[in-house]
Amino acid sequence: MPKVRSVNSPPDGGWGWMVVASTFFVNMLTIGNMKSFGVFYAEFREVFQESAGITSFISSILGASVLMFSPFAGALSNLTSCRTAIMAGGVISAAGLVVSYFAQTMVQLFFSVGILTGFGFSLMFSPSLAMVGRYFDKRHATANGIGVCGTGIGIFAFPPLYQFLIDEFGWRGALLIVAGTALNGCVCGALMRPLHFKDDRKEENVNIEAQGITDTEPKKRPHHFCEKIMESFDVTLLKHRPFLVYCVSLFAISLGNSMIFVHLVAHAQNVGIEKTAAAFILSVLGISEAVSRPLHGLLSDKINISKVYYYMVNNTGMAVLNIAIPFGKTYTELVACMVLYGLFSGSFNTLIAVMVREYSSVSRISSGLGWALVFEGAAYLLGPPIAGWLYDATGNYGMSFYAAGIFILLSVLVLFIIPCSTTGKSLSLVSGGRSEPKQNGVEAVAFRNLGRDGRETVRIDSGQSNPGFVVNALT
Repeated sequence: MPKVRSVNSPPDGGWGWMVVASTFFVNMLTIGNMKSFGVFYAEFREVFQESAGITSFISSILGASVLMFSPFAGALSNLTSCRTAIMAGGVISAAGLVVSYFAQTMVQLFFSVGILTGFGFSLMFSPSLAMVGRYFDKRHATANGIGVCGTGIGIFAFPPLYQFLIDEFGWRGALLIVAGTALNGCVCGALMRPLHFKDDRKEENVNIEAQGITDTEPKKRPHHFCEKIMESFDVTLLKHRPFLVYCVSLFAISLGNSMIFVHLVAHAQNVGIEKTAAAFILSVLGISEAVSRPLHGLLSDKINISKVYYYMVNNTGMAVLNIAIPFGKTYTELVACMVLYGLFSGSFNTLIAVMVREYSSVSRISSGLGWALVFEGAAYLLGPPIAGWLYDATGNYGMSFYAAGIFILLSVLVLFIIPCSTTGKSLSLVSGGRSEPKQNGVEAVAFRNLGRDGRETVRIDSGQSNPGFVVNALT
């Protein structure tokens, strides 16, 4: 096993490209699987004879678990390594799908598919994105775009494959085969060579000194269980107002975005499109996202425009297309909507990790992603059932897509609050008062120990968003 590398800053290449390749397959196996699970929706509803709202909970609990267990994935990564977390996730997710083979009720599927498999996927997903953030700085968006486009490939490949497996082996046999694919997460984890920054040790010393503890007093260092837990989960990030505002925006856009993946296939079948062709419409969205994600990553790194504004423009396009979907009554019209939707949504998925790094720091990206994905997971838990209940009330999926568009538009409006929020908090958090590596000629200086007494003045010079703010931060 290769030794842990010790470096001064992200290498922006080298073994990092193997990490990107591993992240590509992790995204395909986790988020690609999660967003393709809507193919099982119609089968489960027919077999268990439940309402659309209740049946939607299988996919929504799965999506919520993948995201809401991310703080545990981040804590495990902090305590051990991202490699360990990802490999453990591959085993747990496969076990959850195997257990699902024996399910006799919908409630059993809520646990086996929703919680157990979702927990395993979570242990793979956020640590892989954190590893890309540790290996890349100037080309972070580009590398992240390549990694997350694995989701698009998964959405393209899995829906018709799942429909074929269901037709040939039934839904139980199909789940066993999907379990086998999930085990490949262990291979992806093995490629995640740990990367240690030389300043990480300095950060620990800063935290000790901030508590009045010196190297001459090693026995006085606190080792209380609760304090270790708090440090592992890094809950102080939630006191950072710009980070929290971004998480609220992420909740709103995910609430809208989650509806399309569960109900698109059912909507297509409702307007008279046959099952296999309806499943392929979701594949069109997947391939469109797969193409657009690396393109958005490259463009956001290269063009001279704030990543926040770039993100907002594309999210607005997603909202408009959600509202347009109910007007698509033919196969061609729905395919056109999905091609355009994938071109816009590729930006949202590519820049999540980049935005989190912007509002936290490279040294806290594991924890930052964990907490941000909790908000996204809460949205995936609520979105599909809300859409299902709207269908139960109206008899068609049109109102569900209208609601999705409204939620996404609200997420764009929430982002305008961030410039206001920086009047009392720093824009970015950096460990121990150190400087982050420069990004596009930008140096951000801020703090780690939020929640302690004291106040300092910090200057944030950012070419990405809100340039030239001089703000006060509680430390």
